[in-house]
Amino acid sequence: MQQRKLDTWRQVREAALRLMGERGFDAVSVDDIVAEAGISRRTFFNYFADKESVLFDPDPDDPSLWPRLTAVRPEGEPLWLSLRELILSYTSLTAERMIRQKSVLSVSPELSGCSRELADRFWDAVREWAIGRFPGNDFHVDLQVNSARAVLNTVCPRWDAGTGIEGMHTLIREGFDLLQSSERIPS
Repeated sequence: MQQRKLDTWRQVREAALRLMGERGFDAVSVDDIVAEAGISRRTFFNYFADKESVLFDPDPDDPSLWPRLTAVRPEGEPLWLSLRELILSYTSLTAERMIRQKSVLSVSPELSGCSRELADRFWDAVREWAIGRFPGNDFHVDLQVNSARAVLNTVCPRWDAGTGIEGMHTLIREGFDLLQSSERIPS
């Protein structure tokens, strides 16, 4: 995406997140967003399919970030450790956006079940990388990637954005450690 279009995309997202964080998702209309961003409705719909998209669609640069994150994982590093570090790195690099999204979700809990393509595309990229790193171990790779995804899916709704990205990272590490140790909840 050329820089001017990317800047406009981000300007619209920023305006939407600001308004939704103040008022809640339902109290903000597309007209409110376009007025805040200083664009037309037509321009809005050139970039986003709907109001949910402006909140949940991935930044256009995100897919190019994922291969850079996987490329720095050391050869021989256990997959479980790589997966944890990938999640920690990605959430660090997108911390501001995640905190803003979480603040919108906290005032609009009805959106908590929304799922967008970002998560699926991220995990598809991670799985593809892991299969390449550990060929012939598809079952083990899928089990670990899906378990890592479960950690993040369990952490996100429990994370208090007021604790910053460090609070999320504490929960992520705890989740990975818990699954690695195979600790069981007492009956």
